Amino acid sequence: MLTLRVFIVATTHERNDALLQQNITGQFPGDFYEVGRGQWLVAFTGTAQELAGKIGIITQDKKTLITGVVVFGIAGYYGVAARDMWEWIATKLSSGPSTIGGQVG
Repeated sequence: MLTLRVFIVATTHERNDALLQQNITGQFPGDFYEVGRGQWLVAFTGTAQELAGKIGIITQDKKTLITGVVVFGIAGYYGVAARDMWEWIATKLSSGPSTIGGQVG
């Protein structure tokens, strides 16, 4: 059985926002949460590198397509934010991937 993990995808360049949003929403309907400008949580069963490839940051042979983007796996979480974000994370970590549309914050 594959383990679902939650990743943060973040870009420092505003010019990347539209393309990343299109790629994330297209590849992961129901398995993303938009945190803020240029920041998404994505539920995925692979690695950070595999996620980067799936959303078009790198190619299969590891060539860079979009610069100024990082992907981090979440090992733990804490902070002050919208309740629905915490509920989304808890649900994804306990239930697995979804097939329902994603939430945009």
